[in-house]
Amino acid sequence: MKTLNDTHIGQIYYIHKIIGKNQAKLRDLGMISDKKITLISTDGENAIVKIDETRLALSSEFLEQIFVKEERSSEDIIGLAHLQVGQTGVVRMIDATSDIRHRLMDMGITRGTSVHLQKLAPLGDPLELRLRGYSLSLRKTDAEKIKVVLER
Repeated sequence: MKTLNDTHIGQIYYIHKIIGKNQAKLRDLGMISDKKITLISTDGENAIVKIDETRLALSSEFLEQIFVKEERSSEDIIGLAHLQVGQTGVVRMIDATSDIRHRLMDMGITRGTSVHLQKLAPLGDPLELRLRGYSLSLRKTDAEKIKVVLER
């Protein structure tokens, strides 16, 4: 396994794990397991990386804490509605019509977003979710269209 500092410029890698004191900072920047990442340029001390469509400048200290792999791990993708209270999932896709997909994306539910199931209503519908620093209530039928991978 290699760190992002040891990768080739322009090649696509996937984040395996992050170690060190800056884990929370890097996670807030969208660096989570199996996220696609590419080293764009480096001068030995600083580098520019691309995560999805976002470019970030990082020092070599950060690059040494990000371990990458060349392929994505196999994942069990489930509907968000199948999470248990207290579980967290990372959004992989929204399997819905264009209108519903746009509405969910406008609410902040996009690929790579970490979504925590806080509570269920007494009859199981709607769900109360926590994402991006706010709480969101969502119908179970809409939640089923959001496909996630359990966060470890």
